[in-house]
Amino acid sequence: MIDRAHLIQEIDTIPPVYYREVADFIVYIKERQERKPLSLEQAAQMALEDYCSDSELTVFTELDGEDFYETR
Repeated sequence: MIDRAHLIQEIDTIPPVYYREVADFIVYIKERQERKPLSLEQAAQMALEDYCSDSELTVFTELDGEDFYETR
């Protein structure tokens, strides 16, 4: 793991043209850190909504119950 002093040294070597990207990334990390994690129920509900509304996710449901291999 990189320590704080080493991180600051590395940041000092970044060309100024990239400062905006570094700043945006720091803001992203802070926002991500502040977000409340989803409960499993919330995540499942979001997945269900996607599954019900996106035909790309349900294209193979016609095969439900069909064997995918030959039985001998």
